[in-house]
Formats: sequence, structure tokens, C-alpha cells
Amino acid sequence: MSTINISLPAEQVIFIDRLVTRYGFANRSEFIRGLVRLIRHKPAIIQETATFPFFPAPPNQSVNAIMTDFRNTKKYSKAFLKDLEAGLKQSSYFKP
Repeated sequence: MSTINISLPAEQVIFIDRLVTRYGFANRSEFIRGLVRLIRHKPAIIQETATFPFFPAPPNQSVNAIMTDFRNTKKYSKAFLKDLEAGLKQSSYFKP
């Protein structure tokens, strides 16, 4: 059997530990193996896993329009808006 290492946020580890206890898995590894077996048996569920909690790409590809909408909310700091705009401009999806 091979060994792999994964990094998870603390809250996910706590969640997994609760599921291990609640459903009687021997340990975290057996829990993960159970998930892999389920995905092999029902491969359609992997599509939801790949996209959750993300949303489809926004239909508006204009960086300027998106930035205007964000600025108009008056909820975001200048630093955040600057970083957002830089990220949008680096994306191959969005257009100036």
C-alpha cells in the first residue's frame, strides 16, 4: 500500500475526525479509502466535487465593468480592489 500526504485546514481535519468517529471508521486513512471507493462506484459525484463551492465564470469579461461594480458597493478596501484588478488583468478570461 502506498502512502500519500495531504494538507488540510484544521477545521477540515476536525470534521473528518468527527465523521470517522460517527461512522465507525478505523482511522482517517480508512475514511479516505472509503471516499475513493465511493467515487469509483459513482464517478458522477466527482463533477460536483470539482466545482463546489465555485461558481461558473461570470458572463461579464470586462475588467473595467467588474471593477466599477465592486467599487460601487463601497464594501472593499482600496488594497483589495487594487489586488482584484491586478488579478483580473492577469487572467486570460477577462478583457480590459
